[in-house]
Amino acid sequence: MNFIWDIVLQAARDDFESHKLFFKPAENFSPYYEQSFSCINQRHVDAAEIEINPLYRFSPIFEYLLHPDVTNLVFENQRQFIMFYFDLITHILAEIDLCHGMTRREFYIRKIRQEMLSGIFGETVKAGMEQLKRERQISVADEFLKVIEVGSSVHSFCHIMKQIFEGCIVYQSRAHPQKLYVYIGKERDEQLQKQWQMLRETFLPLDMEVREFWAEHFGILDINETMKIDAIAIF
Repeated sequence: MNFIWDIVLQAARDDFESHKLFFKPAENFSPYYEQSFSCINQRHVDAAEIEINPLYRFSPIFEYLLHPDVTNLVFENQRQFIMFYFDLITHILAEIDLCHGMTRREFYIRKIRQEMLSGIFGETVKAGMEQLKRERQISVADEFLKVIEVGSSVHSFCHIMKQIFEGCIVYQSRAHPQKLYVYIGKERDEQLQKQWQMLRETFLPLDMEVREFWAEHFGILDINETMKIDAIAIF
């Protein structure tokens, strides 16, 4: 982790979204690194305040703002403004960094993720997305973009279900193709229920009939794994 874009990405993996970070100019830093962690080989972001070397790549932007002749002459409240201004500019620079090399599709996926989290697609989608980690949120947004492009389908639903609920099984009725039976394979709780409702309402056509089974599978004749006493769901 050296550059600010690398710090932002790792922070997201460590449950620090970009807007939670506060960038500060480091008092002591190496001229060879942009990051200024206490340990040069630090691999995780463990605090919201991040000190960086502002002159490593952005000397033309910050050299006047942070020059001692400027900071020593201003009042205390003006120094606070300079720190908040520095944080704002650094966030903008980090976003520019993150957009370098990004394809149009990646940009769309990240925009859809933001809109899902902001409630544009409804409270059910927002509540479900908030229960997922960032990587899973991006997977949902990626699959949702496919739905926007080609329409909702059972294939998209099955694909994203197996990413979010590993080990789940989706059955489609032969006699009635509009009926699905979904074995989730986990104990039901509020967090998983919100995820399930989000996926069901987002990725399935409106005319699909769905019945879900959580921890217990329904019995299937001649399949011994599904015919265990006290471990069969009532169909």
